[in-house]
Amino acid sequence: MYSFDYGYFARTNGPTGGSTSGSTSSSSVSVIVPPARSGFDSYLQKLHRDMHHEDLGAYCSQEKFSPEFVTSVKHRYASITPGSMEPIFIAINLHNNEHILPNMATQLLALADTLGHDRIFISIYENGSRDKTKEILHRFNETLNTLDIAHRIITDPVSKPEHIHRIEYLAKVRNAAMEPLYSSGEKYGQVLFSNDVFFCLTDVLELLLQARAHGSHLTCGQDFFELRGEPAFYDRWVARDMTGEVLIEELYKISKDDITMAAQMRDRPFQVQCGWNGMVVIDAKVFRGDDGVRFRRSVEGECSASECSLICNDMWRKDFNRLVTVPRVKLTYELRVRNLLRTPKHFPADIPFNPPK
Repeated sequence: MYSFDYGYFARTNGPTGGSTSGSTSSSSVSVIVPPARSGFDSYLQKLHRDMHHEDLGAYCSQEKFSPEFVTSVKHRYASITPGSMEPIFIAINLHNNEHILPNMATQLLALADTLGHDRIFISIYENGSRDKTKEILHRFNETLNTLDIAHRIITDPVSKPEHIHRIEYLAKVRNAAMEPLYSSGEKYGQVLFSNDVFFCLTDVLELLLQARAHGSHLTCGQDFFELRGEPAFYDRWVARDMTGEVLIEELYKISKDDITMAAQMRDRPFQVQCGWNGMVVIDAKVFRGDDGVRFRRSVEGECSASECSLICNDMWRKDFNRLVTVPRVKLTYELRVRNLLRTPKHFPADIPFNPPK
């Protein structure tokens, strides 16, 4: 059932034994939680208490936001409802990611509730993990089966062989996650490719909304790490502004380009030459056909580059040149950076959205 409860963990609601997905605050929306989802949430909660002594569900909880902000979110994403968008293909690569998987799995289930269980396909390719990643994915696979959410989850015991070039290998495993789309005749509208980041349902919805608003071929957020006690922009090997320059680590001096900086300081989308930055939405037609774009290693005559940089370059060559970064979508790889970034100083989490323009 559709709701804007951000997909945090299910909780029992009163003596009747009914469940709600979300906060007990007055701003939350009660939804019926299937037993399979409730059991999976209980497993994730225990896992998080054992590993991190915290409930990651609170990260995306409406209890963290003002009622005005929650109302603005509901209004902003009112057009994103079951059946309102073409099916979305979700691709993810994982390796030793037990620390992010409870958050990721919970938010993917929330996305399925929002778009419709028959409107997404989840493809996960994991390999070589030595932590609880495989165990969590096994439980996630069972839950997706019960909830009738289309998916393919592969857990491979083999890690990267030493003799294979790093970018060649990364391109290989990314293409492995994308293989069901390459081989399928189904017409997905968008591809959501996520790195091993912490995110909320609304981060995905914002990327989908901006991709639709701008007609962009690639729409990405921004990812961050900690540098001298402050959040700093992470994906500098890939991200390029429209002048072709590398983005700068410092959050409030991220580009020398005045147009880019004007948008960055106002949390407004801006066009880029290239971006990946932890999470990206790509128009699925980029990958269609025998000559569709694929992840690859640089060839003779090209500079050494990330497989994600080469995707951008190949898109430009094929006239898929509307690439947009959405600074409102801020992603991290570590809990401490997530907590640092979500302070009011760095993220206006409690400021209601203005009407989208």
